[in-house]
Amino acid sequence: MIWQGGWQVGIGTREPLVGDELVRVLGIDACPGGWVAIELVGGTFAAAHFAAELRTLVDTTTVGVIGVDMPLGLLTEGWREADHAARAVLGPRRASVFLVPPRTVWERRDFDAANAHCRALTGNGLTQQSWGLRHKVLEADALRERMPSRLYEIHPEVAFAAMAARPRADPAADWMAMVAAGRETGDLIPSDILAAGGRAVVARGVPRLPTHIPLVHAKTTWAGAARRRALLRAAGIVLPDDLGPANSVPPVDVLDAAAVGWSAHRIATGHAGRLPGTGQAQLDDRAEPIAIWY
Repeated sequence: MIWQGGWQVGIGTREPLVGDELVRVLGIDACPGGWVAIELVGGTFAAAHFAAELRTLVDTTTVGVIGVDMPLGLLTEGWREADHAARAVLGPRRASVFLVPPRTVWERRDFDAANAHCRALTGNGLTQQSWGLRHKVLEADALRERMPSRLYEIHPEVAFAAMAARPRADPAADWMAMVAAGRETGDLIPSDILAAGGRAVVARGVPRLPTHIPLVHAKTTWAGAARRRALLRAAGIVLPDDLGPANSVPPVDVLDAAAVGWSAHRIATGHAGRLPGTGQAQLDDRAEPIAIWY
């Protein structure tokens, strides 16, 4: 089992495989025409897959942890706490997290009916972009009902922000990099952190480093894509030029699937975090916990 903030989560019948270089996971992202998956073994790239249906990717794999960039867990009414928590940590990238309406909204047949029903249940309407994911939301929901202990909801932007916040081997070097970035240092004062010469960290008054540093550029930009690929590479995930069956998938979806895989590996090895980060998890209408993992 994984314990995170007092919350117990099972992964099939296996214990966390901390330090196991053979742990195999799958990170899946929705893409045009279906789903793309990046498979990791020991935290490094092993294979890329593409399938028109999500269940095809899941039914043909023997991995223990499957991360999916799609809402897992729908409510009867109101909004999911996990979505608000994810938006709160993403700053300029908060719009990448859409608020997931209750189940009966997704069961409507057209956008106008769904939008009106969503407004009646929550006080807010539904976006066309969210409605465009209806088929895949319901596809992932049906699969989660069948295997609730194997699928985990992971948002790529939350994962990338967590990657960006990972401390370097040298805390002083990490701080200096934050200083150079400027916007990522918040109200911290360098003289309170570093000893003379900037080579050691002062023990007294060291503030807690952030768990997430939102990326400045969107993933659809050149700078954004380059930054995300660099973060993956620094985390040990090097994506090859030839992805075989996934060669026709847009680059942004491949990068997202790899980020989901990174978080799935953290789940499998007992190092993952989740949003919301504290307290009892909100339960969906099937009494399953709702959380976005990273």
